[in-house]
Amino acid sequence: MRGKTKEIEKVIQTHSFSIDSIIRDVMKTFNFRSLCHKVGLKKEQGYPVADIITLLLVFPLMFLNSVNAFYKSGYKQVTKMQKDTIYRLKNHARMPWRNLLLHVSKQFQSLVNPDQDVDDKSAFIFDDTMDERVGRRIEEVSYVHDHVAGRKKSKATLGFKNLTMGLFDGKSFNPLDFSLHSEKKLYKKQRKEQYQKKRDPRSNGAKRKKECDVDKITNAIRMLKRAVKHGFKAKYVLVDSWFASKDFIRTCRGVKDGAMHVICAVRKDWRKYRYQGKDMHAKELLKTLKSEGKEKRCRKRNTRYYEVTVYYPGIDETVKLFFCRFPYQKEWRLYLSTDISLSFIETMDIYSVRWTIEVFFRETKQHLRLGKCQSQDFDAQIAHVTTTYILYAFLSYFRRINDYETLGGLFEEMKDDMVEKNMAQRLWEMFDELLDVIIAAISESGAVDIHAFKTSEEYQYIKTLFEDSFLGHQLFDDDNVA
Repeated sequence: MRGKTKEIEKVIQTHSFSIDSIIRDVMKTFNFRSLCHKVGLKKEQGYPVADIITLLLVFPLMFLNSVNAFYKSGYKQVTKMQKDTIYRLKNHARMPWRNLLLHVSKQFQSLVNPDQDVDDKSAFIFDDTMDERVGRRIEEVSYVHDHVAGRKKSKATLGFKNLTMGLFDGKSFNPLDFSLHSEKKLYKKQRKEQYQKKRDPRSNGAKRKKECDVDKITNAIRMLKRAVKHGFKAKYVLVDSWFASKDFIRTCRGVKDGAMHVICAVRKDWRKYRYQGKDMHAKELLKTLKSEGKEKRCRKRNTRYYEVTVYYPGIDETVKLFFCRFPYQKEWRLYLSTDISLSFIETMDIYSVRWTIEVFFRETKQHLRLGKCQSQDFDAQIAHVTTTYILYAFLSYFRRINDYETLGGLFEEMKDDMVEKNMAQRLWEMFDELLDVIIAAISESGAVDIHAFKTSEEYQYIKTLFEDSFLGHQLFDDDNVA
């Protein structure tokens, strides 16, 4: 068995990349190697799994979209492991990626909230996002529709729907779990061209692949129960109208004997609410409230609204409904809270926390290359999303203890530092190529042997001069840590 290697750590220490404090130190704080071993991520021979995952975590910080891009870049010098080593890990069906993400998130909470206090605005948040892909051969890829844009304004594109569950602890959002979903299947002829792989039905990969065809509400409920089982706590569950079915609300209220309340947007559909002894749907209820003249105004949010407490037979519980008409909008929007003690402002303040998952999606796509994996293997797709979410957790922790205002601000500072170093690297390569041209010309004249010169003291002296220069310090100075 090969002993544990620390090639990446040594390179980071030697070259002083800004990721030194982001990855190496944070991973040490998280006891990442121990977490990998704890969840069963281990190999009997070859490189330790923690080392391979570390390399995968670094890819987005190097602006690389794939393993192949890494081995075509100048960064390939950071490790001696071959690309097949990484591919085998990503494509391994037995890797417990879900368990690893849950344990990283649990470690995050234990570090930032050791007393396990439950904030008044803490919430489990669910939402889905389009995970676009290129190529029909990707396993389980399908046509997905952007529901946010509306059916008339968007067309179906290839990819997955990524359903994500996260925890807002009062200060920051932390991803806990996810599942990839197919929507409109490809045509039969196209499906025959898709990548196919045999898996043990009991393997983690087979279970994740099976989730593709399970409806998102069912998977969301499973995620919630799994998170609570792992010890995560919150006061609320926040979802938009796509998830606010009566089954979802009723199930959430049943977890931990009603310990969590649900606040959600609700469609004005045909579901019935009982008000003053009469069952009526949302539009009928709104018309009744208007006739009773119970409209209120909120100066803080510049909003007109109706507030009413009703009995919801669908969940067998009394809830509070808010019909809201925001500035410059014609339609009345409906929000539901199972916590009837909340006022309108309190409900809106808590529901606005749901926006943190939208910010999370934007930042992971913009900065961390979420959705850029083009592997045909579905197991590799799961590995890609998991490592992206783990990296986000590490960056979020670093941001939190260093008082960065946004994760984007942190990444921009890292990016500036990396671009500076990349420029120095490219200049050295240009200088090295120029020397090759000069040496080749001299060699053709028979004045000196090219290979002998590149190993000579004179060549090493020139290189040393560069390393001691300003640009050289950008690459090799140990004190230049962002």
